[in-house]
Amino acid sequence: MNDEGRPDWRAQLASRRRLWLAAGLVLVALVALRWDAFASEGSAEASLRRALEQDVLVDTDSVLFFGEGGAITPRSAIFLGRVDPDGPADLYFVQARVGEDGDVISTRGLSNLTRTSSADEQAPQRLGEHHAIYATRVQDRWDALTVLDLRGEPGAVTEGWPLRARVQNAVTNLQEVGRTAGFGKIRYALRPASERFDLTIEDARARVVLDEDVVLAIDAAETEPVEGAERVEVQPLEKGMPGTITWVVDSVRNLSFVGPEPIAWLESRVFAVKDWFDRHYYATVGETDTEAEVAAETGVTEEEARRRLELAVPRPELGWPPANLTPIVDRPARGEGEWIPIVDDPTVRQYPNAPPHFYTTFLLVDPERPFTRVYAVVWDTRALQLRIMSGTREPESATGETAPGMVPRDPETLSRVVAGFNGGFQSLHGEFGMMSEGRVYLPPKPWAATVAVFDDGRVGMGSWLDPPEGRRRYTERWAVRQIPEDMVEYRQNLTSVVEGETWNPWRRWYWGAAPQGDEEQVFIDRSGLCLTREGFMVYFWGKSMGAEELGKAMLAARCVRGLHLDMNQRHTAFELYNAMPRDEMPDLGRRLRDDLEFEINVPYARGWRVRGRKLVQSMTPMTFPRYIRRDPRDFFYLTLRPTLPGPDLEARGEAGEPVAFSTEGLPHAGWPYAFARAPLGEPVEVEGEPRRTWLVRIDPRRAVAEPLATPADEPADVSPVEGHEADPLAQAGGQRAEGAEGEGQRAEGTSGVLARFTEPTSGPRALIATRELIGFRYRIDAATAAGEGRVLLRGASPSGTTQAALGVDADGFLVYVEVAPGTSAREALTLAGVDEAIDLGAARLAFALDEGFAGPDAYERPLGETPGLALRAETRAASEVMFPDVAPRPYMYWGPMQDTRVRYFRGEGPGRFQRPIPGQDGAEDEEDDESP
Repeated sequence: MNDEGRPDWRAQLASRRRLWLAAGLVLVALVALRWDAFASEGSAEASLRRALEQDVLVDTDSVLFFGEGGAITPRSAIFLGRVDPDGPADLYFVQARVGEDGDVISTRGLSNLTRTSSADEQAPQRLGEHHAIYATRVQDRWDALTVLDLRGEPGAVTEGWPLRARVQNAVTNLQEVGRTAGFGKIRYALRPASERFDLTIEDARARVVLDEDVVLAIDAAETEPVEGAERVEVQPLEKGMPGTITWVVDSVRNLSFVGPEPIAWLESRVFAVKDWFDRHYYATVGETDTEAEVAAETGVTEEEARRRLELAVPRPELGWPPANLTPIVDRPARGEGEWIPIVDDPTVRQYPNAPPHFYTTFLLVDPERPFTRVYAVVWDTRALQLRIMSGTREPESATGETAPGMVPRDPETLSRVVAGFNGGFQSLHGEFGMMSEGRVYLPPKPWAATVAVFDDGRVGMGSWLDPPEGRRRYTERWAVRQIPEDMVEYRQNLTSVVEGETWNPWRRWYWGAAPQGDEEQVFIDRSGLCLTREGFMVYFWGKSMGAEELGKAMLAARCVRGLHLDMNQRHTAFELYNAMPRDEMPDLGRRLRDDLEFEINVPYARGWRVRGRKLVQSMTPMTFPRYIRRDPRDFFYLTLRPTLPGPDLEARGEAGEPVAFSTEGLPHAGWPYAFARAPLGEPVEVEGEPRRTWLVRIDPRRAVAEPLATPADEPADVSPVEGHEADPLAQAGGQRAEGAEGEGQRAEGTSGVLARFTEPTSGPRALIATRELIGFRYRIDAATAAGEGRVLLRGASPSGTTQAALGVDADGFLVYVEVAPGTSAREALTLAGVDEAIDLGAARLAFALDEGFAGPDAYERPLGETPGLALRAETRAASEVMFPDVAPRPYMYWGPMQDTRVRYFRGEGPGRFQRPIPGQDGAEDEEDDESP
């Protein structure tokens, strides 16, 4: 029993952990040790083909034996094989006892090492004494070269793991690749793929000639290429540490004689019993103290909530936070639906002078289950960037691509990561699409609910596209071609929970954790993600919840598109982070709440430490913390997008206070603001007029340099910010963009000049913009070092006579300085955190007015005959409804397409999403008899 007198299911399951583990080990061992087949065809290769012909078509010319063995001790072999004679080849492993005459006496451990349905592996070749190498083709181009260590995985893969996890890893290797040692693997992904591929091997070194005569040389003893490193991305073998009970369930599920249906049946019965007990228990003991339980779960008392609301000054002009939610039940609890900011919390990073990044609330959604609460956390897509990361194990790639399974460890990302949360179902539960960091792991499924990230940082949610006209069968080839060119990440799962104001518009009846034919939904821990009418995103989590209750919460939050994420208590959680170099981490001044908070060294990031917390205390993920570590399953994470005005300067103003930047009176196109300015020092009289030194921060995502912008035909509709008309620059101000108001469709292109540099500039150094996966990175460098970047402005290095200069600070803002006589531009830039800059010569920054231009001091500034670089307003919303014209269809359309299996359980049993009919398990409705 727990403190409330209720059964502690977590403790009961944990007490049986060893039993589960032992049962899993026994089942796996019984299958793995089974021997099959005998064949005699005159050679070991031909005999192996005959021995395995019921399972796989062996390419005898590709068979590569390694290790010692014979008639008693088995030999190991890898070879190319096909299940479909016309399909792509995969690389297989098997152990065989081979007689002196080449007879195969028996085999065991047949395993598909690659399972790449969208790629075609080539015959492996020996590379030195202990390695093999093979190439991969994807859509008629050479995509990768992979080196296998035939001795097994290197110890570094599981370094630091407890004995329990290392044993689990050995069992998983036995189940998946036929031997406990596994295989060491380094994949060299060609970037870009090559049409030419001339491979030669000499002892332990491989040499490949690619397009344009580029040479790639790989030594088996080295991780990095000996030659041609700039042409590949090195992807070493990486694994996330497994859980315990979740690992047992997955391992048993993957046994050929078990499969997903028995596990689904068991899960549904266990959770049905738990739900029955909880309902009757609460019916017996009466009403619960919801307010007290919420306070204990979140760590936010009523007094703390008041304090946070007082600290978070409302900003109506930003439209943030959203309006409170309308409770669903007739007798709502106190505080239900009211958004509470997360502020002044040492476990959550906050960008200086920015509004709170997160607000949280809760809802009661089921009158029959007063113990079921849905917790929600909302964030502004204009201030936080959503990212999608594939796990080291899930989802399994269709092309062989591998993922690090963790938040990137570069200092910029670590210093900005603020949250992580769970992804969707495992691949075997539908093979729904997944793309991360520009790599397609699983092609998209038609009509599947999707969240996506584009190369400019926009986030979209919606139902995926219809199949191409005339296509009645799902294939990965045309599915990949549907991915928009500017899309860099996506994750799919099931069909939409809500669209517009409708719950379950696709009339789905299966939402997971139920066996085939069940009509009742399972009440279980569920999570979801949605895009709201205002353009914000919300994560939902709750216990003992059905899919319909998740939909109710989404509609209450004004969601226009909703995605069902993962389910089950071990697979769902939302975590908040505050990471920084270890020597900068301040003392907390109190003890951590072990059930809610944590503080650890950041794994694989020397010198970094992270402090954080779960959103809700009763979340129990596989490991805690989870998403800041390396994880075997996919997940989402959020990073700060620095917004203006930004942090104050360490310099002191006239009254001794820190110098603060202000956005007031400057031209903008909504929030985030495009410009912020700050005066430095005392005014100096010049020709009878006071002049002073000005620093101006420029957000290059909001004031886009003209060569990088995509101007629309019509200029942006800019109008003054209300209340700022006293400043001449306010004449070009802007009102808040409505984001995803209504259906959230984006406004195309960028338009409307916000500012210009008054003259062209020249010189040996330059402001350079380089395209990255998301957005551009700006730097000051030699103009000749631009490489693939775009030179925007040129100039010399600043000197003692520099009057105007431009640099880039650590947050990625452009920083412009214009100095009064007797002031050093270099010192002013250093004060603003700028290390490198260019002297702009006679060019000056000029802000656009309704008529003419003005400098930072609001004095009129004429343009020259050939005005320089223009900065245009970015008017596109940060979030959008993706593919808004895709309308819900009957099951007979989306069911067969989404149920197509390419790599899991092909052709086995009824369709996973087949509509159940009482008395006819797995049969379809009459309306679905027609082919789509």
